[in-house]
Amino acid sequence: MSGHSLLVYARRAAGLSQAALARLAGTSQPTLSAYERGTKSPSLAVADRIVEAAGHHLEAVSNLEFVEVPGQHGLHPFWLANEPWRLDPERAFSTVLLPGPEHQWPAPRRLYYLHEREDRARAYELILREGSPTDLLDYIDATLLVDIWKELDLPGPIRRAWQPLIRKALRTSRRRPVPRGAGPSTTPQRVRQVQVRNIRDTLGREGVGE
Repeated sequence: MSGHSLLVYARRAAGLSQAALARLAGTSQPTLSAYERGTKSPSLAVADRIVEAAGHHLEAVSNLEFVEVPGQHGLHPFWLANEPWRLDPERAFSTVLLPGPEHQWPAPRRLYYLHEREDRARAYELILREGSPTDLLDYIDATLLVDIWKELDLPGPIRRAWQPLIRKALRTSRRRPVPRGAGPSTTPQRVRQVQVRNIRDTLGREGVGE
């Protein structure tokens, strides 16, 4: 499990800065920053406290796993998830600036209005090609991805790699409606355990508090 990805996801989903979450969790901003960068690992108790402060909770559920797929036919490596995930409507339909300051993507920086279908499609194309697991968790909602999948202009290897997940998400979306509103969730959010690995190297997995 990648602890730093989980903490980043929990904080961003709550709309909190590092400083704000650090205050709520009773830790320092530099320490939280080190946890999020992966240069320092929190114990399970500390990770649980930080996640709780962000309005989430840790729960033993099936892992959401990301694998890095090797590049082929001139395409650089890209990340692939093993199961669908959802975003709160407020985040799924937000306005985002991509690439962000932390990104090194070969694309012009611009605003994407995720509540607009065409902009959402262009943003998803960019994120699927260039994004990290954290970017995928931050901006892409699997049900919305299924909804616009056929409209996306993606390299063949990326489309073929994601197709099994799209089928899986399609089955899930038939049971759960696409979110229509854009307000904050009123129910506690579940943070899945997120595992990130290279498909060519399944060793060296990092666990929070292990």
